[in-house]
Amino acid sequence: MIYLRITPVDSWFFRDGRPFHLGEATSDVGGLFPPSAFTVVGAIRAHLARSMGWREGKWSEEICRVLGDGYDLAGLRFRGPLLCREGDRGPEMLYPAPLNLLGKRNDSGYEMRLLRPGEEVECDLGRVRLPTAEKIDGMKQLSGYVNGDQLKQVLRGEVPEGRVIPREELWGTEYAVGLERERDTRTAKEAHLYSINRIRLVRGVHLIMGVEGIDEGLLEKLDGAVMPIGGEGRMGCVEMLSPGKGVSEIRQEIGPIDGRVRFTLVHITPAFLGRWPRPGESIPGVPGEVVSACVGRALRIGGWDSVNRRPVELKPFIPPGSVWFCEAEADELNDVMSVSRIGEYTGFGFGEIALGIW
Repeated sequence: MIYLRITPVDSWFFRDGRPFHLGEATSDVGGLFPPSAFTVVGAIRAHLARSMGWREGKWSEEICRVLGDGYDLAGLRFRGPLLCREGDRGPEMLYPAPLNLLGKRNDSGYEMRLLRPGEEVECDLGRVRLPTAEKIDGMKQLSGYVNGDQLKQVLRGEVPEGRVIPREELWGTEYAVGLERERDTRTAKEAHLYSINRIRLVRGVHLIMGVEGIDEGLLEKLDGAVMPIGGEGRMGCVEMLSPGKGVSEIRQEIGPIDGRVRFTLVHITPAFLGRWPRPGESIPGVPGEVVSACVGRALRIGGWDSVNRRPVELKPFIPPGSVWFCEAEADELNDVMSVSRIGEYTGFGFGEIALGIW
């Protein structure tokens, strides 16, 4: 897999699932970052299609054969998008903080705890094992990012060293007002004023996207490209990283205990499951059953139909950082270790998970 570094020329606009129609209140539109894989993959494929001669309308059969069409990716496969930050020791990959990580500030910095399934309790879900931990008074879920070493500690069932990186250290939002102009007079068009929130990355922060299945000659068209990505036609610079400078998958070795395999699935990218499992049920494609979970509020992710020039249907995705606590039989260990992505649209980059223990 070849990895691409994508950096904004100025700022970006990625709309979320809130209304963006005439008469709607739009002052908070633009809250989805990192952008969905649909957005980034769409920008990459559109750029490659333009390099193959496409300008507008439907793609030719030749382009569809190489790049697919819509949800059909042909032979392409993507990974990400993931966040990366340049540091004193070089590039540092960043991952959404797992939602079973709680913390609060104290005199020495941050005090953190990891949630694990507790004893069975009676609640509106029946008798279930809810996530719990000792000495968590005053603590809350830590919204932000962790580096690879910290994520590995969490996957081992350990409290990570250091602190969670707040989003404010990675990007900021800028309120902007725009209007549509009359084509002939170039004056403001009545009732076409809008307001959005743009994303501006902190210097040294960029997106990483993995790509495979593209012919080498076509892939070179991406290196050094400047392409529109997201709303308003705002641009991003693309740089192809050298082979071997990609993103390795983070995994924790797992072994059976008393004939059972207890493992966690930590979402690195959003995942789409037709139905979210309850305790005692199975996750499609994953051996065993769910014991407990720390799952965030659903992300409403859609996309843009460039042919019909309209948004596509919004669907509820499991947010990154969500954690499933699962249990399987010992003889299912190899099947557990083979899980790296779950749900639908994995070819786009959705559904990537990291395996851990609890």
